[in-house]
Amino acid sequence: MSAVMYLSFGSISPLYNNNPENAAPLGELSNKSRSYQKDPGTFTRTDAATVTELVNFLTLTDEVETKMPASIALVQIGISDWLYAQAKLGNITSSRPLTLALLQATFSNNIDITDIGEMVTDNAIWMPSFIHGAHLVNGERQDFYLWFADAYFQDQFPRVKFTAVHPLPLGEMDFLMEANYQQIGARLLLETPKVIEDRLKTLNSQSAWPYTDRDVLEFQIMDLVNTPSFNVGSWTYIWWGNGKDAEDQLFDQLQQEILDNSQFPRSRWEEKIPDLFNPLEFYVIPNFDRYGLLNKTNGAKQYSPITDRETMMVLVDRYLTPNMTSDHVIKSMQEVPFLYKSLNCAFVAKLNNRAGMEKITALFPDYSLIPTEDSDLDLMNPVTMNFIFQMEGLLAAAETVTPISLPPQGITRVVRFGQTYVARRIGKVKILILTKYQMLQDGVVSE
Repeated sequence: MSAVMYLSFGSISPLYNNNPENAAPLGELSNKSRSYQKDPGTFTRTDAATVTELVNFLTLTDEVETKMPASIALVQIGISDWLYAQAKLGNITSSRPLTLALLQATFSNNIDITDIGEMVTDNAIWMPSFIHGAHLVNGERQDFYLWFADAYFQDQFPRVKFTAVHPLPLGEMDFLMEANYQQIGARLLLETPKVIEDRLKTLNSQSAWPYTDRDVLEFQIMDLVNTPSFNVGSWTYIWWGNGKDAEDQLFDQLQQEILDNSQFPRSRWEEKIPDLFNPLEFYVIPNFDRYGLLNKTNGAKQYSPITDRETMMVLVDRYLTPNMTSDHVIKSMQEVPFLYKSLNCAFVAKLNNRAGMEKITALFPDYSLIPTEDSDLDLMNPVTMNFIFQMEGLLAAAETVTPISLPPQGITRVVRFGQTYVARRIGKVKILILTKYQMLQDGVVSE
C-alpha cells in the first residue's frame, strides 16, 4: 500500500486583487508563494462555471515526487468552486465547527474531510485557510491539504529545498582545519561578493526558476591553536519553499556537505565551527498551570511566579526528561521568572550543548528582573537586554500559537518530541518554548 500526499492551493479568479505587491487574503497566490515549487502543476475545468485554477505544489508517493492525477485535481476543484459559491451566499461564516460540518455533510463520496484551518475573511466573504482530508482511492487513504489563504500557505507549506555556497569551495573547506586564523583571513578575502555570486550561479545553473528568497549565515571559525582567535565565515544560501521553520534542515545540510568533502571527523568540526555543528539550544517549559491574579473586570489572568518544590519537576518530567536523561535535566534545569505576566519558566539545555553552556545563566549571567522604565536596566549587558525583550514576544506567542494559526513575525512553530513549540534564535542561542496549546491538549492546564 502506497503512502500518497497532495499539497495544493485553490486559486479563485474572482477574488484576485491584481496587486503585484500583496496577494488578496483569499484565493490568490503571491509571486513568493508561486516560487515554492520550481514547476507546480496547474489544473482547471473546461466548463464556464468553474472559477478555480488548482495549483498542485507537491504530490508524493512513498516520499517520491510524482504528478497529481487529473481525477483527484477535479475533485479538489469541485470543492473549491462549491466553497466559493457557498461563501458568496453567506452560508460560510466565521465558525470553524459549522464550516467543517457543512463540508463533511456535502463531500462524503470517496473523500474524508477531517479538519479545516482558521477562518479568513476579505471583508466580504469567509473561507477556511485550508482543508485537510483524504481521498479514498481503491481502499487507500491519500492525504491532502488544500489551501485558500496565501499567508497561511506561506507559513504552513511543509517543504523547502536549499542551495548553499560555503565560505570556501567544498573541496577547499579542509583548509580551515589546516591553517591559522591569519592565513584563513587572507584566504577568505579572496572570496569577494562577485566570486560568491558566480559560485552561486554555477550551483543554480540548471534551474531557470526564480528562488523564493536568499540569506546569509555567519559563524565563527575558531583557531584551535591560537585561542581565542577566530575568523567569521559567511554561508550564502537560496531556497525554494517555506524556509521559515527549516533551520534544522538547513544546518543538517550544511554540516553534511562539509563532512562529505572532508577528511576530518564531525568531532573536529564541532570544535572548529561550533555554532554550526553544535548550535546552542534551550527548551523552556512555562508554568502555564499556575495562576495568580485574576482581573475580574476583563477576565485576564496573571501567572504565579511561586514554585513548589514538590511539584516543580512535574511538567519538565512529562515533556523533557523522557527525551533526555534525568541526570542531564537535573544538572541543566534552572527556574527563571519573567516580568511578562509573572510567568516562571524552566530552562533545560539540549542534550549535547557544548561544555560550559549547559545552564542558561552561562549565556546571560547578569539577567535580572528590572522593569523597562527603571534606569538600572541599562546596567545589564545589551545581549541580556535583547534576550529579555525577545523572550517577552516569544512567551506571548507560546500562549496563543496553535498548529493552524499564524505565528508572529520572526517566530516559528516547530515540533519536537511530538510536541508543539514556538522558537526564535536570540543571538547565538535557539530558544524553544512549549506552547500552552500543547498543555491544553494534554489536559495539564485549563483555560
